[in-house]
Amino acid sequence: MSSELKHVDPEQEQDASLPDEWGPTVLHSTKALFEVGDVFFYSVVIAIFFGSLHTYGEQFWSHILATYSKPVIILGGSFIVSQVGFWFWVSLLAILDLYQFPKSFWRYKIQPQKVPTQEWYWKALWVALQNQFFVGVPTGLLLYKLMEWRGNPIGMEFPTMLGFAKEMVGFLVIEEVGFYYGHRLLHLPRFYKRIHKQHHLFTAPIGIAAIYCHPLEHFMCNLSPLLLGPVVMKSHVLTLWLWITIAQTNAINSHCGFQLPLFPSPLGHDYHHEVFNKNYGPVGVLDWFHGTAGTREMAEEKKRIRAAAAATAAKKQQAELKQE
Repeated sequence: MSSELKHVDPEQEQDASLPDEWGPTVLHSTKALFEVGDVFFYSVVIAIFFGSLHTYGEQFWSHILATYSKPVIILGGSFIVSQVGFWFWVSLLAILDLYQFPKSFWRYKIQPQKVPTQEWYWKALWVALQNQFFVGVPTGLLLYKLMEWRGNPIGMEFPTMLGFAKEMVGFLVIEEVGFYYGHRLLHLPRFYKRIHKQHHLFTAPIGIAAIYCHPLEHFMCNLSPLLLGPVVMKSHVLTLWLWITIAQTNAINSHCGFQLPLFPSPLGHDYHHEVFNKNYGPVGVLDWFHGTAGTREMAEEKKRIRAAAAATAAKKQQAELKQE
């Protein structure tokens, strides 16, 4: 196993003076609840969904309802949506990580001194597949039973953008509460060593590491808060699929290691993988409430990295002047 995947003591001091061979480093900053990248990216996703629903929805959905049974639509459709969305983004990030293509994007690498390797990906791939099939499929069966019990609609009455906005409030509240407190619980010494330590082997996370975790953690923190919202809100199955796409994309992006323009910012969760005890939640409200937000530490690190970069630049300039 690569040394980068060996567990690092949370108290170990990070060396900020490491050289950046790829260009300017993206510096940590305060993670606002909503940033330009968040608003732009998810607005585009939602606009594409409802635009397609308005244009092709009736013909497509009537064919689906006439061709497949309700269990197949909910179970099979949800599985396909999650698989396609997950591996699409992970594959693009793998090309960026392993082949540095396009190389210009490496200027947005958050921890440029830690370069992902094939070993990282092979290690994460096996765990991700196990979680998707051995945890995800049984959870899908449970989801179907709960949606049957709640009477979630699956018919031709499509969700509206206003209705989705209202349901999103419920989704975000349940996701924030479920993930934050489940995550904090897993950081208790008793559970961290046995369960959550596996996920933190990636101190500089990559996209596929979003579900590189113990099966119990995957069910408790990743799947349950995600799927409980649509069940509680009695959402249409199409709304469920849109929410899965949004939440899963956000999880992958939070671990991608790059702060790309017009994409949601991963700085908050990337920082959590560095220091272990800040930024537990996906939204940030409960981190603010409980005093676990990484704002102050991020600002101090930003100053420290800037000072180190300035010192390195000054030494380089002096060396060049001596050579002249």
